[in-house]
Amino acid sequence: MEKISVAVVFAGVAMLVHSATFYCDPKTGAAQGDGSAVRPWRTAEEVLGARLIQLTDSQGKLANPTAPVKAGDTVLLRSGWQGVIRIASSYNAQPITFAADAGQTPQVGWIEIGEGCNWIVKGLTVSPSLSPAPLDRLPKNLVTLGEHGGEASSNLVVEACFVYSTLDTAAWSAKDWMERPACGIWLGRHGKAHLARNNYVLNTRFGINLCAPECVAEGNVIDSFSGDGLRVMRDGQVARYNVIKNIYVSQEDGDANHDDGIQVFLFNKGTGLVRGVNICENLIVACERDDLPFRAPMQGIGCFDGPLAGFTVAGNVVLNNTWHGISLYDAQGCAVSNNVVFSRWPNREQPWVMLGQKKKSAHGNTVRDNWARAFNLKDDAAVKAENNRPVTEAEFLKRQAELLDTINTRYGKIHPAAQRPRL
Repeated sequence: MEKISVAVVFAGVAMLVHSATFYCDPKTGAAQGDGSAVRPWRTAEEVLGARLIQLTDSQGKLANPTAPVKAGDTVLLRSGWQGVIRIASSYNAQPITFAADAGQTPQVGWIEIGEGCNWIVKGLTVSPSLSPAPLDRLPKNLVTLGEHGGEASSNLVVEACFVYSTLDTAAWSAKDWMERPACGIWLGRHGKAHLARNNYVLNTRFGINLCAPECVAEGNVIDSFSGDGLRVMRDGQVARYNVIKNIYVSQEDGDANHDDGIQVFLFNKGTGLVRGVNICENLIVACERDDLPFRAPMQGIGCFDGPLAGFTVAGNVVLNNTWHGISLYDAQGCAVSNNVVFSRWPNREQPWVMLGQKKKSAHGNTVRDNWARAFNLKDDAAVKAENNRPVTEAEFLKRQAELLDTINTRYGKIHPAAQRPRL
């Protein structure tokens, strides 16, 4: 029989003792409540404004030690308008969670956590369009985590949320698509290791921006955007199991941004060394329907402004409608394997897998077991190219179905907050 130390048992008990759950209910709650299930507070915004949550500085000092909500606690939000979640700074020893109560659909205008660690926001509907009254401002990003702070600012999480500018874009012009929508999720600038998991991001300018080292975007749906779907911009980032689909507006519509499902460049520089990125098993679809307004050419995975060192790009399925299916420029020691790149539009440019260069530094890459119409690898004289084959529609459809099944199994066929299928 395995022996468990007394210290471990007591540590577990202590953690359970100190963990508590509180409630906010916009319909039945009151600012004078105690946060219990029967006497809930009213909104998340009021709870934060009243300093009912303990906030800890980067040195571990409590700013308000008598506040009832402590590190390790959860605040469950019930249906209705919960205001705006704004937290300037708090470095929690254990996660503090804002989450939807079971069967509930809480709504917030936007989420900002400037700096800190161990915050989780889960299951909320995030859109300023839902506000019952005019907001003091409209955000540039609907979710911003880790915009400030140093390396200690880490492990800020947004999960299973439905994030959108507005639901109805039927009357939007091309100019509206460029100017009206906010961006979806912004992770970082400072700190590291923030996470966006299983969110549905709809009708935005840029979908998800990864701006700090070691950030992860996994299992998200990025649907209907006019810039890039997902931007990968710092060392050690991971993009996996995302569905990225439906691009709007092109240069012909006045949009100078060249659109990518996933784009890689060095944050705040544009060009420079990016290392250790993993882009794996993402499903990228330029458009689901040919009758979408303001259809645009979309590149699949575009990494044009390196050098890029030690990248892994594997298992992605890309349906795009212009040249760059998967392109890595100035790649060094990168592995591109088991990807499928296809176009169902025969009258458009046919996408390729490419190793290019602007700095004459492409060297020592491996390109193996991929399917595409063409492979342009000549800029890497030392490339190891093996078993790359011309793509067929049958292979594309097979691999798309397999990857979608994998994603649905991991994260659910229907998104829990958006109540929409992934594809």
